[in-house]
Amino acid sequence: MRHNPTIPTLIAIVSAVAATILPTAIAAAEPRTEARSKALSDVVRCRQIQDTTARLACFDASVAVLDSAEQRRDVVVVDSQQVRQARRSLFGIGVPSLSIFSGSPEIDSIDTTVTDAQVDGAGRWTVRMADGARWAQTDDNVLGRSPRAGDKVRIKRAALGSFQMIIGGQPGVKARRLN
Repeated sequence: MRHNPTIPTLIAIVSAVAATILPTAIAAAEPRTEARSKALSDVVRCRQIQDTTARLACFDASVAVLDSAEQRRDVVVVDSQQVRQARRSLFGIGVPSLSIFSGSPEIDSIDTTVTDAQVDGAGRWTVRMADGARWAQTDDNVLGRSPRAGDKVRIKRAALGSFQMIIGGQPGVKARRLN
């Protein structure tokens, strides 16, 4: 038996879709430059239909197309929390400006913990963080204490696109992300 959703149910579906797709575009300071996905535009366009039966048929058809596109990954739906998580996981990696990040605040620092640390022959440290990111020391400053698993780490943006890594409350060292 096929379930035919009611108009309030379809409006709730469209509202949920819009709430997950649009927050970053609405929050963006600059005007939207890229067009909406055709699948989303078709769903939104159904709202303009006056006849309730025709509007319901339009919603049924366009939501099915949107759902199918999302399942095929032709359309990706992300909420603002997922955007923040992506920004955090990409911290320190040179990523081109992507419209998906529009309106999402820039991350200036991250706090994490050390899971592993190794020193090279020059006395520079490579540190693996809890999220799997690997950071390498780029200056010749000496750490007073070797980094250990569980040490708290803060990595923050520094001058001229560089990063400062502060391990276990010690003075910071310059670092770059490896992965």
